Amino acid sequence: MSSCSESGVIVNQSLPVQDSKWTSSDSLLYDFNIKDTVNYFDFSVFIRNTENYQWSNIYLFSDLTFPNGKTRRDTIEVVLADKYGKWLGNNSGTLVTTSAIFMQHRKFPLSGDYKIAITHGMREPILQEVTDIGIKIKEWVDK
Repeated sequence: MSSCSESGVIVNQSLPVQDSKWTSSDSLLYDFNIKDTVNYFDFSVFIRNTENYQWSNIYLFSDLTFPNGKTRRDTIEVVLADKYGKWLGNNSGTLVTTSAIFMQHRKFPLSGDYKIAITHGMREPILQEVTDIGIKIKEWVDK
């Protein structure tokens, strides 16, 4: 889930889910500092699960806390498998890694310390077989 020297990446961090059991009350917290308030950025999330994960998707809540303490919540659905059960992400052994962009072409309005808290929004209070969740924030490039 990490990249050694990908151009324009300002955050690329993955956190493990303890014992591959993610409780809906447990947030994964990503801290980072922003100096650039001029350029635009894309935000991606990465989900790593085992092939025994029982759902074809996952709903996430992303709470972005700004340096001034204000928070913005986004709901993200990441489709992990097609209607036939074939995983859409990259397989490595029994692990599947799927990524999805959840915010595109966004500016940071303030410089300073930011936080993103990711929690799951599934009906099951404990998600089994989710091993890691990561975020990547990369400078947007006009193609």
